[in-house]
Amino acid sequence: MHCFSSPFSFSCLHSLWACLLAGLVSGNAQAEVTLWGGRPALGMAYEYEKMSDQISRAQSITLMPGLSFKDAGVHRIDLLVNVERDKTTNGNTSSYSHVQRLALRALKNVPLQGELSMSFRALAGRVHGSSDKYFYGYSEAALHYDHNALGISSGLRVQRALDNSSGHDLNKIWVGPRIDIAEQHALELRWERAWVARTNVRDSDAYIVEYSYKF
Repeated sequence: MHCFSSPFSFSCLHSLWACLLAGLVSGNAQAEVTLWGGRPALGMAYEYEKMSDQISRAQSITLMPGLSFKDAGVHRIDLLVNVERDKTTNGNTSSYSHVQRLALRALKNVPLQGELSMSFRALAGRVHGSSDKYFYGYSEAALHYDHNALGISSGLRVQRALDNSSGHDLNKIWVGPRIDIAEQHALELRWERAWVARTNVRDSDAYIVEYSYKF
């Protein structure tokens, strides 16, 4: 697979889905397994991002292997491996660039009352782009309402560069439904809006589909 070195394509998407499905097949034979005290999980997300100029676009895929913990200070830890293709248009000319991200993310769940809960996430990672490289991180708080297998969530994310590089500080809000399919499968749909932190100028809107599987 050459998703990080060649242009983003549907063949790349097909290959990544094939890897995910292969993991599910092998995981079914090892139900209820634990690793370092946690339950293995695997997620995959597709994101379509539209910039505020209404012309520039970005598409990305993220693979998220992780571990879920029931009784711990942190309830989930994920490794995020992301590849993105950006399209920038200037007049009648379009140019493409590629970005890769590698990050570690931790999640803490907090039950509230009845079907309401909150979650807190923190992430730190590295971005390697065609013309830009930097470390970044974010903290996020979200409110969740779950009824049986259906739920809806909304969150606020504060994202900052960790190495004082400029142009990467964003504030984001997001909202979307979640569907739990049986005990092992979950599907999330999210809309996300981002603003530049210093100026509060809108940066982009994103549409995300995320699937996760617990072994």
